Amino acid sequence: MSKYKNIKWMLRKQIDNGVKTLWTFDENKQEFTNIYQNYNDGLIIYTPLQLLEHLIEKENEKTQ
Repeated sequence: MSKYKNIKWMLRKQIDNGVKTLWTFDENKQEFTNIYQNYNDGLIIYTPLQLLEHLIEKENEKTQ
């Protein structure tokens, strides 16, 4: 089972529905934040597609 199953589902839905939103992902704490909820300028800002691709890449790194 995918570690990021729920967030990836949400990101895919946002992409499919054309939702204009941004995300941050704190790699150390493994926390996702919608930019409009609580922005910390020390974190990278992702579009839903960028974050989805990043998470898939992280999972692939761990399986190799």
